[in-house]
Amino acid sequence: MAIVASDSEEDINKYATSEVANGDFVQLFDADTLVSQFSEGIEEYELTEESKNELDTFASLFSNMIKSYSVSDIRLDKKDDTHTASAVVTFKTSFAMDIIGSASVSNKISDAIEVYNADHADEIAALYEEGNDVAEAKIYNDMLEIILGIYEDEIQNSQEMTYAIVLDLEKNNETDSWIVTGVNDYDSSSAESSK
Repeated sequence: MAIVASDSEEDINKYATSEVANGDFVQLFDADTLVSQFSEGIEEYELTEESKNELDTFASLFSNMIKSYSVSDIRLDKKDDTHTASAVVTFKTSFAMDIIGSASVSNKISDAIEVYNADHADEIAALYEEGNDVAEAKIYNDMLEIILGIYEDEIQNSQEMTYAIVLDLEKNNETDSWIVTGVNDYDSSSAESSK
């Protein structure tokens, strides 16, 4: 959790399986992953300095998203030579974790794109006369800056949120250490364990 919270360069694979390290939960707080997700298509369209700076600023907001966390309700289970455990982690974030996929933000982005298309129709038509690559690179950079601006506004106006997850752990008897093998939503995990 310390590595995830600090966006540390330390190798998370020392503490978690590769599935967990590369999974949605860990990757959500990784600035490099976020930059690469928003940069898809960069091979075709070169980002402007403004777009690069905006993307870096946006990614840094996610790398500092977790404000605090605590671990509680640790349960050990020993079967033969296998030791497993689960732990509840409660953490506070500076904004909602699902901000990127939220319906309200998606609607704002759609509206902004419509306005952009209407306001820049003549300019885009003129750029297409210079060539598809020129026009599409301009559109790509403009759209990226608009989208990131909307996300940043949402983040700045967001409230702190509290979440709970359940970590599944397994003991490595050879090294006498524990490794995280799964990250589960607390509500889903609670429903599963009550069956």
